[in-house]
Amino acid sequence: NEYKSYLRKIIKMSRPSSKSRSEKGNANPTRSSSRSGDWSNGVRISEYVEGNWELRLTHDNNNTILNMFQVLCGNEALKISKVSVLKTPIEGQLDLIPVMIIGYHAYVVLECCSNSGNNKKWISFEKNESNIVIQISSSRNDVKLKNEGDLRSLKGTPTVLISDGSDKNTKDLIKFFLERKFNTQPYNLRNSCKKFAKDIFDFIAMSKKYEYKDEEEAGKVGALGMVGAVVGGSVGGPVGAAVGAAVGAAVGAWTQMGAHAGAQDNE
Repeated sequence: NEYKSYLRKIIKMSRPSSKSRSEKGNANPTRSSSRSGDWSNGVRISEYVEGNWELRLTHDNNNTILNMFQVLCGNEALKISKVSVLKTPIEGQLDLIPVMIIGYHAYVVLECCSNSGNNKKWISFEKNESNIVIQISSSRNDVKLKNEGDLRSLKGTPTVLISDGSDKNTKDLIKFFLERKFNTQPYNLRNSCKKFAKDIFDFIAMSKKYEYKDEEEAGKVGALGMVGAVVGGSVGGPVGAAVGAAVGAAVGAWTQMGAHAGAQDNE
């Protein structure tokens, strides 16, 4: 029980955060969001208007979510021409671990347009510890680089993990989203941001599948634990060494558990 409690603390530290500031108007692009919160069963849909972020809806009613999503897409089913999974560092992690990146926040970005080729939109879907966030903009960088108006990370530009074409449209996507009831699945080991990104990507993509390999990250964490043991031993004696090794082992176990849980969900 003590070990599980410790793992939960590690998980909470590693989760992507939700918003803590004003929910409408011009956002400060350099201020990070740090508030943690309980799962709300809600979906936050927002829009960028000439670069300014504005929250349009925060709700858990399926009809309301569907109607707002359709309005922001121009009341038509937009063709999805490209879908990508991107990653960004978990804020604060690089300060603690400058060499080895243990984990990352994953999210999906869609490139969409009308049948005529007009009304081009970029849409992002992602999961944080409190809710599902959907962003819509006529500029790719708004949804790629920002999370509800704030820069996603001050530590580096988001990286594309995988991309593919698609024969789906936004009507197919929102129907899938509501049928799967993603907003009722709290953030945990089995339902992380990576698992959510995988579900969305795999449904939309033409042929590719997004596979995240937390086992490899666990190996990095194990190595980090050994380094911690050496450093801790030189600074704080046996106690410091034990703490360094325990941190590496605990986080390594968490990443492995997350990977195994995700695999079980996909069977």
